Parts: sequence; structure tokens; C-alpha cells
Amino acid sequence: MVASRSSLVPSDWMSCFPDKLPVAALSIPGTHNSCAHYTSLPSVRCQNATVKQQLENGVRFLDIRLSKPYLNYCITGSRHSLVVVHDAFPVCIYSSISFSRVLRTVYDFLDAHPQETVIMSLKHEGPFARSRYELSDSLWGAYIRGHESKWFLESRMPLLGEARGKIILFRRFDCPDHRQFHFGFPATSWRYNTTGEDVVDGTVLAVQDYCEVLTPAGYKDKTQYVQQHITRAGSMDNNTLFLNFTTAANFWHPGCWPKQIAAGVLSAVGQALISSKGRCGIMAMDFPDVDNWSIVKLILDRNIDLMD
Repeated sequence: MVASRSSLVPSDWMSCFPDKLPVAALSIPGTHNSCAHYTSLPSVRCQNATVKQQLENGVRFLDIRLSKPYLNYCITGSRHSLVVVHDAFPVCIYSSISFSRVLRTVYDFLDAHPQETVIMSLKHEGPFARSRYELSDSLWGAYIRGHESKWFLESRMPLLGEARGKIILFRRFDCPDHRQFHFGFPATSWRYNTTGEDVVDGTVLAVQDYCEVLTPAGYKDKTQYVQQHITRAGSMDNNTLFLNFTTAANFWHPGCWPKQIAAGVLSAVGQALISSKGRCGIMAMDFPDVDNWSIVKLILDRNIDLMD
């Protein structure tokens, strides 16, 4: 992959941009199933780097999937204990990874780098959802209430100055009507396996999440959809936030597990980033640390023209 031309420091790259800049105007490196870096099945693992390492190397979009811990739920019925999962699987074979642990990592990073912001996508996966609003209630009751100053919770993408030092909640779950306007950017649905033509709520969110690559022959189609969404992001104004997943998987085909898909797709995506201009939106990736985080650096390059 071609070397980056950027002089941005990955751990503090947002500090170079003005407060008045919309977050949606930025090209933002992200990870898919960000916490799936622990010892786990190769069909489940999506990252080599820890969340701390991801943040230090420029990642600013985290994709976190949450569920109830099995024993806690069955024995106590606790409403407010959450662990990180990948679908129905724990992200670590040996123990549960608590959401509190993940939050502490992000809070510590933002305390040390107060000019940065982190977009955190939160979604329920796995079993044990008793009600439509269970995740909403758990997050508010145990993780956000009392810590509101650490979050940007309005139902819009902010200006960068509004979000510095905070987590922007990217909400992939339902919440009660009385809370929806101050409980995160609404991203509750997009068409499954979308190739990128969807725009949710008019001019709010455009997503490419084509994920059913059933054989290695499908790498070509996946790459094409990612490249098309990069082009689309560069051609539209900042009223629309673009989210582009470079990821896909087939649990039943070892040639289509996350690491194999990443190896087959990211190099071509890197070439697309080099050969095009303008913002690319949020790029959610598996294993972006390969080749010394070169693809993250290419994404950061897209922001150079926005600097003060």
C-alpha cells in the first residue's frame, strides 16, 4: 500500500481542525466489532489491536455490540449489567468483557486527548432481551446517567467543537419517545446487506454494509460496493453522514472469516482512497493495523484540506 503523505499525529489528529467543522465533514477511520480482539474463535475475531491501541493510532469510530452476561441474567435478572459480544458469541473465550471496562478505556483516552472525540456505535446482539427498550434502559440507568458530561447525546452529528473530549452516541437501538431527541444520533435501522444506496431519514445517514460474502469469489463485489460508497461520500454535502463497512463474513467458510476478507479487500480499498478525492466518511474495518496502520493513515490524508 502506498505510504501516507499526512503529517497528522494519529493520537491527536482532530486537534488540527477548527471547532466549527461538522464531524460529518471528516474522513474517519473506524473499526467493526472493535472489541473482538481477545482470544476467540478465528471466525469471531475481527481485530489484532486493543481499543486503546486503535484510539492511539487514529481510530475514532468504535462498533460495540452488547448483551447480558448469561449467568447474571439467569440468576439475578439484573437489568444493568452489559458485556461485549460478537453476535451470540463472547469476544473472549476465557471471560466476559464488561462494557464498563471498555468505557473506562475510552474515557481515559479522551481525558488524555481532550481535543478528540470518539463516535461509539452501540447495538444489542445475542440473547436475553426481554423488552424493546431494555438496552436503552440499561445504558441510561447504569452507564450514562451521572456521566452525561462525557457524552454528546443529541440526535444529530455535532460540530467538532461541541464534541471534543466526549463520546458521540451512535444509537443502533430503540429508546422511548420521551428520550429519543436527547439519546444519541439515530441509526436504528438500515436495509440488511445494503450495497450502499440507502439514505436513512432523508439526508441523515447513508450506509454500505454488504456483509454476505459467501465465497472468496465475492471479494470483488464487496470491494466494488466499498469503492462506490467512497465516491458517493465525496460527491455529497455534509448533511449526510456516510458509514462504509469494509467487512463481511461467512461463519461456515474459512476463506470468508474476518481476517481473510480483510486481506482480500483492504488493499484494493487503499488504492481507491489514493485515486479519489474528498471525504470518504466513516470507514469501519477489520484488522486495519496491518502494514503499520497504512490504511488508517490514508483515510486521515483525506482531511488535510480541512485543516486550519
